[in-house]
Amino acid sequence: MKITTTATLGFPRMGPNRELKFALEKHWKGSLTEVDLIKVSEDVETMGWKLQKEAGIDLITVGDMYLYDCVLFWIESLGIVPHRFENLAAGTTRMFSMARGVDGAEAL
Repeated sequence: MKITTTATLGFPRMGPNRELKFALEKHWKGSLTEVDLIKVSEDVETMGWKLQKEAGIDLITVGDMYLYDCVLFWIESLGIVPHRFENLAAGTTRMFSMARGVDGAEAL
């Protein structure tokens, strides 16, 4: 009979070799498409789940993976985008613009 249950409340989301960080930088420079960026993100997330499973973690958190920032993700998801960014297309472009700023609109 098992006496304890192990759980994680989150897991580092950049990857063991900072794969997501480097993919983000390439995307911002224009040398990596959004589709490829999301693929890297999914691969890092899957790798994290696998590592936790192999470590014997009983309860593995899901839904905590964000391309850049969880607050920006929820701002975008809930539609509470500041007026200065409303003219930008919804999605990662606007989310990254809120994070980094864009012509005429300071970053959050």
